[in-house]
Amino acid sequence: MSAVLAFTAPIHRPVEPDYIDEPCSAAGNVRGSHQINNVTYVNFLPAAEPKTRLRITKRGRRVLTAAVALPLVIGALVAALNSGGAAAVAEGAANDFTYVTIAQGESLWQLAQEIAPNADPRDVVAEIVSLNQLHGEVQAGQKIAIPAGY
Repeated sequence: MSAVLAFTAPIHRPVEPDYIDEPCSAAGNVRGSHQINNVTYVNFLPAAEPKTRLRITKRGRRVLTAAVALPLVIGALVAALNSGGAAAVAEGAANDFTYVTIAQGESLWQLAQEIAPNADPRDVVAEIVSLNQLHGEVQAGQKIAIPAGY
């Protein structure tokens, strides 16, 4: 004589289960039923689905790569565009220059000797030419800026 018991339980059960809900009158030909010690256990839980492995296609890899790379590229561009750049400081703009009008027959060499008698005239002439962006000889009546140190 055998008894049939039906329950919902995990797939791995002990030989002597203490969690049987109620016995069944007949198990019949039920899939997943087992008979141990003249007791038939019937599993009413659905069979576990086999785990499918995620497969990524070439197109999927490209999409994922683009999805990861796009924010990185955008971040790099934003950082490059907002990286501060060079800040111009107008330190030299506060200098006030003294202007001298060149007299008839006067040269830059003579002007350099007048404004800086203790300095080398070559250095003074070079500074005057650089400051005024002069090319060639100076003309009578031309206004020349004198560097602030003289």
